[in-house]
Amino acid sequence: MKYFLAFLLILIPIQSFAQNQTMVTKETANTYFANCVKQPPSEQFSKDAQNMLCACTAARMTQFFSMEEMQAMMSQDPAVARPAYNKMLTHIYAPCMETPAREHYFNTCMADTNVSTRSDAKKICNCLGDNIGLYFRLHGPDLFRNILKKNPNVTDPMAAAYSDPGFLAMAQTKLQSCLY
Repeated sequence: MKYFLAFLLILIPIQSFAQNQTMVTKETANTYFANCVKQPPSEQFSKDAQNMLCACTAARMTQFFSMEEMQAMMSQDPAVARPAYNKMLTHIYAPCMETPAREHYFNTCMADTNVSTRSDAKKICNCLGDNIGLYFRLHGPDLFRNILKKNPNVTDPMAAAYSDPGFLAMAQTKLQSCLY
């Protein structure tokens, strides 16, 4: 998330804005991607997962986000910035969390001594990671929309998701299904 916002600041002065909605160009998305992959990965996932996240967000920017929305997102006025930021979270970022979420939940699972001491720990944790990743691919935008309904000013939607009671219950159900 922090990579996305940091590079939007770099890209905005480069572009001129038309009166009509101008979708993010391939060149702008490529510049974003190049800068995104240069950043150190989050402590939650590897460089490979970060690269996947960067590629996915760059691609989705060209389909679902405009240069005007990028500019609005950087406004000092929260009434202008927040709707664009929330659209970015739900339409760009959330669907791209499949690989990072899969990796995060695999690693979290492997660190859990209740699971990691089992002979089939890797199988269980792969199952859990795959299920959580799939959940984000299929339901990430809805999850983030619900989080934003509860707190429209959330700045870290993944932290909010990982602490959301409904999400935690779903993750626990997925883990139980992987145990058997």
